[in-house]
Amino acid sequence: MKIEKEIALVAEEGTSLSSGSIRLYALPYGCVDLYNYDPLNRRAAVGIMVASQYRRKGYALAILRELEKISATNYQLHTLFADIAATNTASIELFRKAGYEECGHFKEWLELDSHFIDNIRMQKIL
Repeated sequence: MKIEKEIALVAEEGTSLSSGSIRLYALPYGCVDLYNYDPLNRRAAVGIMVASQYRRKGYALAILRELEKISATNYQLHTLFADIAATNTASIELFRKAGYEECGHFKEWLELDSHFIDNIRMQKIL
């Protein structure tokens, strides 16, 4: 699905990635976080949240693509990565569609409802 509206990501006033993390809003669709910022190796982790009424309509992919542009241009990042619960197939599918590749599989990494599940790490070199 083609998104007709251009996605604009806006950080809270006065915030900066130099603190180690930053939240960027794509109102009204959702927001995306850059965290675990490593300036030496020019990489950061990505977390994304999309409002339920905008899910599975292409907005998350548009947000990720805009984040990649900003990450490379404004923050001079080389790599973005995401840690995703192996059971979260929608997120894994989203990141694959955005060009991320699986680069790690952590066994019983996350505790959920009193049992442990695997974690998938995906990365994209910008």
